Amino acid sequence: MSTVCKSAEQAARTIVERVGKTVVLGLPIGVGKATQIADALYAMAEQDSELSLTIFTGLTLEPPAGNSELEKRFLEPLVERLYSDWPVPRYSEAIRTGTLPGNVSIRAFYLRPGAYLGNAYVQQQYASINYSQVAGELIRMGVNVIAQLVAVDPEQPGRYSLGANPEVTLDLLPYLDERREAGLAALVVGQVNHTMPYMYGAADVAGETLDIVLDDPGADFPLFALPNRNVADGDYATAMHVASLVRDGGTLQVGIGSLSDAVAHCLILRHTEPALFAEVLQQLPGGSAVRRRRQLPIEQEPFSKGLFASTELLSDALYSLFETGIVRRPADADDPAVIHAGFFVGSGALYEKLRNLPADQRRLIDMTRISQVNTLFGNEARKRAQRGDARFINETMMVTLLGAAVSDALEDGRVVSGVGGQFDFVSMAQSLNDAMSILMCRARRQSGGKATSNIRWNYGHNTVPRHHRDVFVTEYGIAATRGCSDRDTIDRLLHIADAEFQAGLLESARSAGKVETAYTLDSDAARNTPAALQSVFDAYRAHFPPYPLGTEFSADEQALVDALGWLQSNTATKGSTVATMLRAVTASAAGDNAGALARMRLDRPSGPGEMLLQKMLSLALKRTRQ
Repeated sequence: MSTVCKSAEQAARTIVERVGKTVVLGLPIGVGKATQIADALYAMAEQDSELSLTIFTGLTLEPPAGNSELEKRFLEPLVERLYSDWPVPRYSEAIRTGTLPGNVSIRAFYLRPGAYLGNAYVQQQYASINYSQVAGELIRMGVNVIAQLVAVDPEQPGRYSLGANPEVTLDLLPYLDERREAGLAALVVGQVNHTMPYMYGAADVAGETLDIVLDDPGADFPLFALPNRNVADGDYATAMHVASLVRDGGTLQVGIGSLSDAVAHCLILRHTEPALFAEVLQQLPGGSAVRRRRQLPIEQEPFSKGLFASTELLSDALYSLFETGIVRRPADADDPAVIHAGFFVGSGALYEKLRNLPADQRRLIDMTRISQVNTLFGNEARKRAQRGDARFINETMMVTLLGAAVSDALEDGRVVSGVGGQFDFVSMAQSLNDAMSILMCRARRQSGGKATSNIRWNYGHNTVPRHHRDVFVTEYGIAATRGCSDRDTIDRLLHIADAEFQAGLLESARSAGKVETAYTLDSDAARNTPAALQSVFDAYRAHFPPYPLGTEFSADEQALVDALGWLQSNTATKGSTVATMLRAVTASAAGDNAGALARMRLDRPSGPGEMLLQKMLSLALKRTRQ
């Protein structure tokens, strides 16, 4: 029988009474954290130095904060609209301000991308482990409390759903039972949140699974919404190549972000307009007209059998494929679920759709343990049978010419995000017949006003070592490198590099003796330019919208996103900043920018500073609306 508490403070006191003054607390990744309970335990630790509180978690979500004046003007109304009721954990604020008590320790296995590059505490306490190893790490730490949001349903009396985050909790339940049998304290604590969708499958648990339940309607809060990002031409080009690798009747894993949104859109385009899909694919650099691409299977027919999804993350991208009927293949004859997923996070629209989904459709989504989706261990024969023709699609920041992937950290050791489940899926792909680990990488990036290649000769850190290399995809095509020699790996990756950087990369490979002196690239590789991509997509612009899965942004905000991005690129150095200012003050007013300027409180500028901001923003809007 669960102990029901009516306040977070009562729940925290009950926890300490039962486990003592050494609390090792596991909080789920993303939106499922029982934040009020964690805050109440934190407050007790602040007041009682004898209480030792260790928190292990991942992806602590906080509303964005801008750096520049224009970014702040853009974000403040958005944060108020989307996140005014989102509770930022007190431990997160303390980490940011350097005020964490000495008896409180915070460890994370996955960080908000780029958020903690300058935070020494987080960098020192980060735990580099695969997602499938999180439960094992918590066990080694002696976890004695798990606290997460749970969902309730009047039609499911006496039961709870672990909602967005069953993935690690379910893997820990046997260990917690062992602790109890050994006479040690172990608690599963649920905080009821009425905005949490009631998910079925393994996430649907009996009431007695929870030792303590916080049921306080006043503690409800909306789940953290991640607005879908703008999808650029390069993202769509990458996605077209990826979509041409996905086999009908196969298995899919896909993540979150603009590249994943683009993959979902291109799979839908292939399903609904196969002739158009084939036409665009043929025209792209590295597309189906290129000799090298024709050496690989080209999948461009509609999905008559459908796909089965076995994925750590249920995102907007994956849900759109379920919604449109592409993800519809049951796991097997005894399991009607078409999605096995470990956790979900996404837009506000995703949460609303899950809440409103009829129960019989929601039962096709099995929210389950991370060991189920990220590994082959346990029921291995059945998992292998379910995961035929698997395509595990993830994103990486950089790739070396010898086939190593850089996804989580910089070469000086600072962590950008975390390994997460990427290596789990890379390893699993190499253990399954006919599977592919597909790592998407943008071939070029703009940083500090300078274009650089994301395909490098070498790099001082890697996430996926080169002996696990498989399929890499950029906006310029596909490099299938599994089993290749070093020379052939270099050859294939050079052909999906941006043309601007191919000569320098080739010279590095030649200097190392890894390619022959007479080696030359195919003539097709010269088309690997942003201009070539734009020329293709300009002809099909109506079929490739900037926000294919919808957006939380208004039309003016969408225009401002583009304009602020342009300004960031064009003010990256002192020289470019001065040049942009001069163009702004001398440019003539053009276009209807009234709504966008009003949104930024610059329609009626006050003083020289605001007048300059108005002119710079007007210039950026003009350039990005052309």
